[in-house]
Amino acid sequence: MMQHRGIKGQPIATHTKDGFRDRMRRITARNLKAASMKVTEMNPEKARWHCLHVLRGKEFDVENALAAANVEVFVPREKIFSIRRGKKIEAEIPRLSSYLLVRVVGSAEAFLALRHQKHVVDIVGCDAYYHVVSDNDVAVFRALSDGFQAPRMATDKTIGQGTLADIVFGPFAGFRCVVTAVKWSREARASVRIEVGQEGHGKPFDIESMPLAFLKRL
Repeated sequence: MMQHRGIKGQPIATHTKDGFRDRMRRITARNLKAASMKVTEMNPEKARWHCLHVLRGKEFDVENALAAANVEVFVPREKIFSIRRGKKIEAEIPRLSSYLLVRVVGSAEAFLALRHQKHVVDIVGCDAYYHVVSDNDVAVFRALSDGFQAPRMATDKTIGQGTLADIVFGPFAGFRCVVTAVKWSREARASVRIEVGQEGHGKPFDIESMPLAFLKRL
């Protein structure tokens, strides 16, 4: 291991895993400035919503970290209720597990910083094109998160495991998917696999709990 001497003669590691992580954290922090709301407010016509794939259970941690860096970020939420020791407990969970939305002016620096943010797996899309979420879809999910009750949407009960479908509503609208499982309940949900790109060069990703009403059978 190579070392240098600091001002007080203490060895400083320069080629360690910890040293590399520290360097990447500094680079990420610097590049996050390119993803900040200061940039989007200066260039609103160029700002777009993108979708981050994050580790399950870390959605709110990533949201808090990006918000602290002045990045516009949004985790669509839904309220759930449970009974513990005879008391009704209310909690919020991500409406789409493992995914959140960020609004940035696209640049190499901004996307690099987002991809290297702690707990982020990747940006939905491919290297040549990151998926853009429409402002209208974001507005609908904001309303749902604020408690607005959306009208019931019709579901196609013929959709099941192995069904090929188009996603016609929500942050993933425009993608084609294969249904891997369906859970029937008051609001039927589907697990789906989406392949991004063409000719097998895409990066498949899975969504575990998408409202079945978002899908249109092919």
